[in-house]
Amino acid sequence: MKTRVLALLVAVCAAAAGLVGAPPASAQQAQGLVSASETVYRLDTPAGTVRVHVRVEFLNQSQNGITAVPLYILPHASDLAITRDGAPVQFTLDPGDEAAKRTAIATVALPEPLQPKRRLTLEAAYTLPNTSGPLMTLEPGLIEVPFIGQGPGSWVFVDVPKSGDNVLDPGCLVGKDQPSEVKNAGLQRWVCGNVFLIALSADDPDILERCAALDERCRQRFDPGVFSAFALSVTDETRRGVLSEPVTMPEGRQVTMTLKFFRRDADWAARQFAVAKQAFPVLESLFGFKYPYTDVTMRQSYHIAAYGIAGVAFSGVGQVLLSHETGGIDDEVTIHELAHQWAGNTQLARPFLWEGLAEWATRVVAPQLGVAVRPTDWKSYGINEPLATWGSTAVGGPAAYWYGRSGDFWFAYEEAIGGRQNMTAVLSRIDDEPALWRLKEGWFMDQGEFLSDRNLDQLFLDWVFVPETAKPLLAERRAAHDLVRGLRGRAAEAGLGSGIPSDIYNNLIAWVFGPIAAQVAQADTIIAAYRSATELAAGAGLATPDAVAISWGRARLSETARLVEDQRQAVIAIQAAESQLAGEPADSPFRQAITKARELYEQGDFTGARAAASAGVTGRVNADAAAKLIALAKEKQASFSPGFFGRVGMLFADPGAKLRAAEDALAAGDGTRALELARQAYDTWDGAEARGMQRLALLTSVMAALSFGVWVLLKRLEQPPPVKPLGKGHYLEAEGRRGSWRDWENTPE
Repeated sequence: MKTRVLALLVAVCAAAAGLVGAPPASAQQAQGLVSASETVYRLDTPAGTVRVHVRVEFLNQSQNGITAVPLYILPHASDLAITRDGAPVQFTLDPGDEAAKRTAIATVALPEPLQPKRRLTLEAAYTLPNTSGPLMTLEPGLIEVPFIGQGPGSWVFVDVPKSGDNVLDPGCLVGKDQPSEVKNAGLQRWVCGNVFLIALSADDPDILERCAALDERCRQRFDPGVFSAFALSVTDETRRGVLSEPVTMPEGRQVTMTLKFFRRDADWAARQFAVAKQAFPVLESLFGFKYPYTDVTMRQSYHIAAYGIAGVAFSGVGQVLLSHETGGIDDEVTIHELAHQWAGNTQLARPFLWEGLAEWATRVVAPQLGVAVRPTDWKSYGINEPLATWGSTAVGGPAAYWYGRSGDFWFAYEEAIGGRQNMTAVLSRIDDEPALWRLKEGWFMDQGEFLSDRNLDQLFLDWVFVPETAKPLLAERRAAHDLVRGLRGRAAEAGLGSGIPSDIYNNLIAWVFGPIAAQVAQADTIIAAYRSATELAAGAGLATPDAVAISWGRARLSETARLVEDQRQAVIAIQAAESQLAGEPADSPFRQAITKARELYEQGDFTGARAAASAGVTGRVNADAAAKLIALAKEKQASFSPGFFGRVGMLFADPGAKLRAAEDALAAGDGTRALELARQAYDTWDGAEARGMQRLALLTSVMAALSFGVWVLLKRLEQPPPVKPLGKGHYLEAEGRRGSWRDWENTPE
């Protein structure tokens, strides 16, 4: 949920800014103070406690000495201790106020001012005990807490029970390297740094991998607040309820729907689960494409409402977070968040696309389920910001304005393209080309025009684009689309349908309009060639297959051009075969080849049709040649009188059998094989003398080589053995040493 997280985290950080509160005067003195910090939260979920360790390195970038530095601590901290180089330091603590969303601040007064460009390192440790309040729930088996860092420069590490049911803020990642003490304790470390960067990079595995590996660029940087993330961890099943049932989707398959909730809110959960079960298949029918997963999981969260969030959808994994404190719109929120499973930022690129479509779907589906939808009076805000600017840091405005305006836009879009059926037809194309995700507003503009053949320029200028910057591009786009619209009309008249060749289509949806004019001109030449080929085929009594029409709407222009040329060549080959084999009887195998060629042509196999037609003509020619060669071979057989060499050449050869096989092939209509067999038989008789001499020459060469080898071997055997030097043979050495020789094996001891 990449860009959706941006919108949500802006709201989260705005709400969490209250957690910081106004620092005391001593902390306010620390202007120009920057820090790099690491805060580790280790959750003991079964006990409902959290142990916290903070390490902060401060750097004075001001021109003056700094006398005090702040550390931000969660409310309800107990056993707080702050040290410098292992030695305790004195501090004053503003305990904060959970109900007021104000974090605690420990102010450390320095014995000596921290001078410019000098550094200072402090460490703090404390425990979060059992508590239950408006922001923090720490009870045995259940922890739901917002976690804080120390502002820009922070890393926040959250160690959760690996066996627990854990949900962490989008923008947190499982750490690439898990410390051994974390693994040995049965925990898993999550990394929360620059949550904006992480959440906005869900489709960039390189950034995610670097951040999970603690790349320094992934520290919290741009958010001035100290809020980092919230986490929900549950290990006690009695503290959580679970509803789970299969839901039957429109085409009959089943999706397992699960809602995990806290038991004290069982009535709320039962209501939302019932609404979700009814809404989910209706939403799939409305969007027109298949939900991609086998299950969908909804989780209740107590604290997302504290940050102005009623629900969070993770469209890339089939999960939803729901709050039970929505101000009376629980049912509407459930439908809205489920709609994001088809219209989320996994598929779409801008907030007005995914939020607007979810709003539209909610307003369509909710009345069918008897759910009242709150009115949206976005016009009362007196602003008129284009929807494409939603999410821009330069454009603000209340959320109700953006949600209301974006939802109404899609109703206007639906009307502009011809109604609900066309709307579902456009939405059903979202999953046709996942390679194009995340889709932008231009894609919807294009698809709506392709389907309805209506001009949507003014609709998007009124609702979506910034007119001053969009008009020149829209004018260029309109010129390109008008060219393609005319092309589609000419293609339809020629029998090619209303599709668009893929290379033209790809340029249109990429809003690359420069090549369109040349591509349309090339396409017109293909249409003309196709008309000529179909007229030629009609003259030959051939029907028109749909192979070219299919290629026209799917393939590149060059591929369709080759196919049209193949079609023309096939027609010419069939006509030529008909002319050359006109005198053949109807049951002739050569006439049957033409029949086969016609069948292949009408199936769209133009290459096969041309080959079959050519084979019929070639077969007839080869049959005539084979008949003549068979006659010559018989004459050669009759006159064949081999001498010595001829008899040697005829060894292991049976040209008579090949001649009979040639006659059989000719009778079966296989002139090509008959010609080959007759040639082999004739050549066997005709070349017998030469072949015999070759064989004898080869035999003579072999005998000569064998004789030479025997002679060399005998010569080597006739040579006397060389005299062995002293000490190198198996005999007694010089006479003078014989006395020292003993037979060690036969000498008695």
